[in-house]
Amino acid sequence: MYIKVINPKIHGKKEYNNSGSCSALVEYLKKEDEDKGLEKEFFFSHDKDHVLSNDVLRSIDSNCPSIVKGEARFYSLVVAPRPDEMDHIKNDKTKLKTYVRDTMDIYAGNFNGKNGASKNLSGGDLVYYAKLEEKRYYKGTDEAVKQGKAKQGDVMPGDNTHVHVIVSRTDKSKIIKLSPLVNSKKLFSRENFKLKSCTHFDQHYLYEGAGKELEKHIVMRDGTLQECTDYINREYDRNKKYESSMENDLLKIGHLNPAQESYHPEDEDEKKRKKKKQQEDIPDRKRGLSM
Repeated sequence: MYIKVINPKIHGKKEYNNSGSCSALVEYLKKEDEDKGLEKEFFFSHDKDHVLSNDVLRSIDSNCPSIVKGEARFYSLVVAPRPDEMDHIKNDKTKLKTYVRDTMDIYAGNFNGKNGASKNLSGGDLVYYAKLEEKRYYKGTDEAVKQGKAKQGDVMPGDNTHVHVIVSRTDKSKIIKLSPLVNSKKLFSRENFKLKSCTHFDQHYLYEGAGKELEKHIVMRDGTLQECTDYINREYDRNKKYESSMENDLLKIGHLNPAQESYHPEDEDEKKRKKKKQQEDIPDRKRGLSM
């Protein structure tokens, strides 16, 4: 499961600019409606399945009377299941929407006060609307476009089902300000939010996942430069911790004689060299999930 909190300063699209009205983003998320005709997807909220775009615009724009000019008024999230995860739930859009609502419960519950205590919020305390989409489009930065294998604006092949979420900066009371981009893990940990959301899918739908290699592929394909670098650093730390644990276990059970070199963990300098090479291999300009 790929879950992202969009940062307008990094992810570039003018539609994600959140310092004013959400009209540009609402309009952008209607892009698949014309192709689907009567089968178009409506916005949905925590308790409603069919919400009109005008109601989304009015509700989000009017929910932040205390936000001063220039500050964020709303935030954008993307929830994108992998094709194997969609197969697991038999491409059931209703289940995916239910999962998104559960994810927004996790999102709300992830906010803490300055003392570190939970604000005890749920998705029902938020003002948010979500829209399911099935297409992704090539951009000029995509490798297939650069290689001449696709044109910018072409639809990407495969299952690209994903959900966009627009959530107000303040809760329904219009008093509590909530920022998932705050630079404090104590107030809101984005890693914790993503981990809990992914774990919830696995546990709720009894899904065992497709392994770390696919997770790495998704991050390297869709993540920003910082997200890719962070993933490599976490992978390096996990491997180092695992090898240290293995060596200690072997010593404990007597399979490794400290006087003999019967166990050879990878040389530390070589590991650092590989880690550095992985980071250098990340393109200089990594895009976010381009929906």
